[in-house]
Amino acid sequence: MNQENNNGKEKSKKRKRVLLIILLILLLAIIGITFSFCHAGTPNGGGPSPSSQSAPSSSLDNNGNALPGGYVPKSRQEILSELREKEVVVTDKVSEQIAFSSGAKGTVGTWTVENPASNKVIEQCAVILNGQTVAESVPIYPGQHIEQITLSQKVAPGTYDVIANIKYYSTDTKSLLGQADYRLKLTVP
Repeated sequence: MNQENNNGKEKSKKRKRVLLIILLILLLAIIGITFSFCHAGTPNGGGPSPSSQSAPSSSLDNNGNALPGGYVPKSRQEILSELREKEVVVTDKVSEQIAFSSGAKGTVGTWTVENPASNKVIEQCAVILNGQTVAESVPIYPGQHIEQITLSQKVAPGTYDVIANIKYYSTDTKSLLGQADYRLKLTVP
């Protein structure tokens, strides 16, 4: 009986060893898989195979704007001075009332906007009612003005609070420099 008891203990120890070895192998496999995922795509780590990667360009794109020499930071004063040189001062002369004889699309209304000769920008005005542009002026160059504007959308009779959006463009490059909004009244009898 003692012999059977010893045989049972030996079998139990063998099972524990086999189970421990299997668990150890599984643990090593999990660590290996985790390691390979963590290092995928790194220079010496697994990543995609060379055949699945796109080939590098065979020519150099030489369209950059690299500057010669090392970078020299600008002082605060130098930065402010450059910004002042680029600063655009604009004087607007805009009448507060826009009036149309009818709300039909294409109706010409009265509205005066002057771009004084002292301005160095081109102005273009848009009249915005409830988020929608209902009229737009022609470009107004320095020293010019408009007295009329045409409805591009139908507007029902009434008096409305509208926004006059004035965009400022460079006289040289015609690029947008900035804009301003004014609150006006628009009247359609």
